[in-house]
Amino acid sequence: MEENLKFGQEDCRAELQCIGLRIAYFRRLNNLTQGELAERLHINKNYLSHIESGSANKTVSLPLLIKISRALDVELAVLVDLDDMHNKNFREFVKDMRDTFEELKQLNSDLDKMLEQLNEED
Repeated sequence: MEENLKFGQEDCRAELQCIGLRIAYFRRLNNLTQGELAERLHINKNYLSHIESGSANKTVSLPLLIKISRALDVELAVLVDLDDMHNKNFREFVKDMRDTFEELKQLNSDLDKMLEQLNEED
């Protein structure tokens, strides 16, 4: 039974990718670059990039996940909630995230146009 509890990082690669996607999502939602978030966390930007991509050669500690959740103003449980991943097809989850990014980009574009119109009226 104890044998079943032993696993390496490769065994949880999909979970790490899911957590990384969530971190990237909330970072973008907060209008932060990887560099800005890395600076807030006092970590290297490349390390944050590896975390967000779920690279197999990088792990993330619980204390760092807590710091990330605080920096992004999101509950830790939301960052690491893997129910979405297990209840839905992972590709569907990624598509949902991509669709959300596209909606945010469109909203930003619309807001930029509104600001331009306001500036022209002044």
